[in-house]
Amino acid sequence: MKALVLGSLSGHGLWLPLTAFLLLGVIIFAVASRLARAADTIADATGLGRAWIGAILLAGSTSLPEITTDVNAALLGLPDIGVGDLMGSTLANMLILALLDLVYARRHLLQSVAVNHAVVGLLAIALTMIAGIAIASGGFGRIGPVGVETILIVVVYVLGMRVFYRLTWVAAQGLIPNEPAAASRPIADQRARLRRAAWTFVLAAATLIVVAPLLVISAEAVSAESGMSKTLVGTLLVGLTTSFPEIAATVAAVRLGAIDLAVGNIFGSNAFNMCVLLFMDLSYSGGPLLAEVSQEHVMTAQLATLCLSFGVLAIMGRLERRSAVARFESLLIVGFYAAGIWLLARG
Repeated sequence: MKALVLGSLSGHGLWLPLTAFLLLGVIIFAVASRLARAADTIADATGLGRAWIGAILLAGSTSLPEITTDVNAALLGLPDIGVGDLMGSTLANMLILALLDLVYARRHLLQSVAVNHAVVGLLAIALTMIAGIAIASGGFGRIGPVGVETILIVVVYVLGMRVFYRLTWVAAQGLIPNEPAAASRPIADQRARLRRAAWTFVLAAATLIVVAPLLVISAEAVSAESGMSKTLVGTLLVGLTTSFPEIAATVAAVRLGAIDLAVGNIFGSNAFNMCVLLFMDLSYSGGPLLAEVSQEHVMTAQLATLCLSFGVLAIMGRLERRSAVARFESLLIVGFYAAGIWLLARG
């Protein structure tokens, strides 16, 4: 299927794959917007809160393109594209969060959300650092067909999200001051609303599973006409395209005023994306995945860690009301993203 679609888009110049890319992008933006609205309704009706729903439910559904794309890349013996996609997705996610923080400066996005988001941000930093160190050192060893590092990433993710859940639950009980109060439990007339939202969410997520891979294929067709390196293709084009559902859902959440949902989606997606490395490792037949990929990914892992750190610092800045510094941190994220792409292009 992929070979057929890629073949039909390639060899006809840049205009055909670019047109397909733009049209599919519009479709995904519309679907992800519905996904964000449904997630916001679910968070309100269940009382679980936007932070938890954004970091788990919305983040997991918008990360589905990364799973399908990167597992296929590993099966095809192209681990550099898959790993570059995951690192590039983290960078793209932080870029859109920083841009939204700058565009909606009056809302103070990163300073108005729950401090608990910093826990997921720190978790994403830790997971990205584990992956980067494993790439730089040639891996931590192996357990059967997979590397120790990818198993470690999943274990740390589960433990970190357990901590986040406990903090979110305590906040919902009103035991943490200065946290948004959780929504009340659904009453009889809310149950139908919850069912409709759940069905909308499931249908939108299923649509993303079908449409998002086509967007990635169109990006690969664009790259085939340009002769870019696999690392750059994975980090820039594939990373950006597989992040498009996160971008669209985050923009929709911000427009809805669901800031916690938007920020939870970004940090939750960045943490979950690192877990995709285990699925890739299980699918890759050439040995432990991170021991085989290019050392160029070390730089992108470092850039991703820096951008995540700036995001966490901006959130923690609410404790000291450092709004001016928060804007500066968003500018740093944009600057480091541009510098990283420039360095990859030169390399």
